[in-house]
Amino acid sequence: MRHSSEDDGGLLDEVGASAEDRVLIVGGTTADLLCASVRRGCRSAIGVAKAPAHPEAAEVVVAPRVCSLEQAEEIAFCARKALLHGSHEGRLAMRLPGAGEARLGGLVARLKALGYVRVRLRHARGDALVVTGRFAALLPSV
Repeated sequence: MRHSSEDDGGLLDEVGASAEDRVLIVGGTTADLLCASVRRGCRSAIGVAKAPAHPEAAEVVVAPRVCSLEQAEEIAFCARKALLHGSHEGRLAMRLPGAGEARLGGLVARLKALGYVRVRLRHARGDALVVTGRFAALLPSV
């Protein structure tokens, strides 16, 4: 695990992570983000280097360093699986350093096709863009 000088807790702020949430950190796992999850009292925090095929259930998925649009789609698909098993509305936040906003239209469309709502793009420090979205967990049938 590498230590990052970036303020990775900002991604947790973007999605309002709280004590009720389990956090899954995908790619570019940093000690800062795991520690930030613990400091804010999240139920659990797991860091993985690569998006797993069968992720643990989570309410929050963050990806602090996404290198390509292909990787962003892979993480979004993995996050969807984790968030489907979460206990309440799930949230996703990804930081894409050096991504041009014009190229992200396809990613936003793909996120919406996967069931994410309220997809937002925000400029972050430097030339990074932060993409956030929410995913409503399916309610069990009565």
